[in-house]
Amino acid sequence: MNKQLEFLIMLHDLDLLLDEINHEKKAGFEIKKHKEELQTAREKVKKGLEVILSNKYERLSKRYGKAIVPVIDGICYGCFVTLPSAFVVRKNKNEEVSTCQNCGRFIYWFED
Repeated sequence: MNKQLEFLIMLHDLDLLLDEINHEKKAGFEIKKHKEELQTAREKVKKGLEVILSNKYERLSKRYGKAIVPVIDGICYGCFVTLPSAFVVRKNKNEEVSTCQNCGRFIYWFED
């Protein structure tokens, strides 16, 4: 798998964990130490990303909430549009950073 794609997926996972901690805080739980550790990890992962990808990730996150989504059976799980067959049959799909031609989100190919 492409290293930049791995960083995008890790960044997305860390953002989900940070959102979960923010929801716990609203419920009255205080998880400050874990939040700081996750924010530090997020910054390290973000530094590993190319600047263009990092900026696009932030824009997509603000717009959609999820900047990177899986493709399962040729369907983008961000906008639920079937991707063109020429795009789906490519070899080594996860070896480059790709985006959905419809919604623009980063995509990765989920394989069983």
